Amino acid sequence: MQVIMIARLHAMYQRSRKVLIFLVVIFLAIRIANAVMTAITMMQISGEELVLSGTYQCMFDSGGDSGFLVSMTWILSTVWEVLALCLAVWIAVKHFRELRKHSTRGIIGDCFMVLMKTHVSYFVR
Repeated sequence: MQVIMIARLHAMYQRSRKVLIFLVVIFLAIRIANAVMTAITMMQISGEELVLSGTYQCMFDSGGDSGFLVSMTWILSTVWEVLALCLAVWIAVKHFRELRKHSTRGIIGDCFMVLMKTHVSYFVR
């Protein structure tokens, strides 16, 4: 899903190489950090199975900073979504201002408009 978001933002910014590099670098940095924090969290979880009066009970203990790491992965994912939303809104506002200046729109302008509306609607859901 994020790859589609990157492709749409790249198209919305008229295939700007700088925007593509920026998005890919930020995306990879966040995904790698999330993967590392998830791996650290998983290494700190210990489980124990108990049999009491014929019933099985499982107990899990998440030691260390696992609560902090889980919230950090959530925060970083939210930062990515907010960044993509801001970039989409920014280019949409810029494009709408340009459309006001020009009274006629071509086919490319209509396609670009549909692309922006579908991308911004992704965040509304």
